[in-house]
Amino acid sequence: MRLASVSFIVLATMAAGRGAPEGPAYRNPVIPGDHPDPSVIRVTDTYWLTHTSGKRVPTFPLYSSRDLVNWTRVGYVFETPPAWTSGSYWAPEIAEHGGRYFIYYTARNQKGPLCVAVATAPEPAGPYTDHGPLVCQELGSIDAAPATDERGRRYLIWKEDGNSQKKPTPLWAQPLSPDATRLEGTPIEILRNEALWEGHLVEGPYILRRDEWFYLFYSARGCCGERCDYRLGVARSRKLLGPWERNAANPILPANDVWRCPGHGSIVSDEGGRTFLLYHAYARNDFQKGRQALLDEVVWDGRGWPTINEGRGPSIENASPFGVERR
Repeated sequence: MRLASVSFIVLATMAAGRGAPEGPAYRNPVIPGDHPDPSVIRVTDTYWLTHTSGKRVPTFPLYSSRDLVNWTRVGYVFETPPAWTSGSYWAPEIAEHGGRYFIYYTARNQKGPLCVAVATAPEPAGPYTDHGPLVCQELGSIDAAPATDERGRRYLIWKEDGNSQKKPTPLWAQPLSPDATRLEGTPIEILRNEALWEGHLVEGPYILRRDEWFYLFYSARGCCGERCDYRLGVARSRKLLGPWERNAANPILPANDVWRCPGHGSIVSDEGGRTFLLYHAYARNDFQKGRQALLDEVVWDGRGWPTINEGRGPSIENASPFGVERR
């Protein structure tokens, strides 16, 4: 037992990539248990988070926090799932636009294919009104996220689920209507799985604009189960529709000796401009807990690329972003 404990401490120190933080600290996960595909936004001094619920009902839990490390569940997007759906409640992306709050989410249509849909609310806590599917491609449409281009036009980004039929997985961008509840115009492909490290898929897009660049964070390879090999990469472009330049350092968030298969998260900034990634990963020593919600700060290097924990994979312990201990 003594040897096992010492070994775990050594592994944790290696994975953390730095010494113990001074002052109040938190340890990953920030939300223990199965909380895949977390999405987060900041509204004044409060952070709001939701995540995949799979088959579980009520659907898409809602959490709030003042410090990014202590989270309280405050409700659900849907107490009863929309009538047009039949499960696969995946990857909700919470966003604000024009003073309203949006959940872009994935669900299976009762007619068969996976669809991207949207619900809206006057407040981040709801109540949410469903507006139904936006896109239902034959191979399936999943993992949607909104973004605003360099001219102020609102777009929806999503993945065509080609890997379900052993085909490529393009990421599409298409303009949204002024109220952001319908698609307009024509979809444009912005990226697909072409780099060797990406394997059979790319998914989980999230776009951040910083200075003069758009950054596309995305995940690749197998997300789930004992044989997963998920990881997270990034590309950047001067324009939302590309061309996109992949980071030569990809994947920027690989696995390590403590956490497996990290990926599919979203970015949030605090009032001071610090940038954080909330994402999921499996604990190697407690795989059955599922994909737990982790937090790491994004640090920007001298070339303008994001780095996470110095490329060492998910961290173990960090200084608390707001000087608050995790309860």
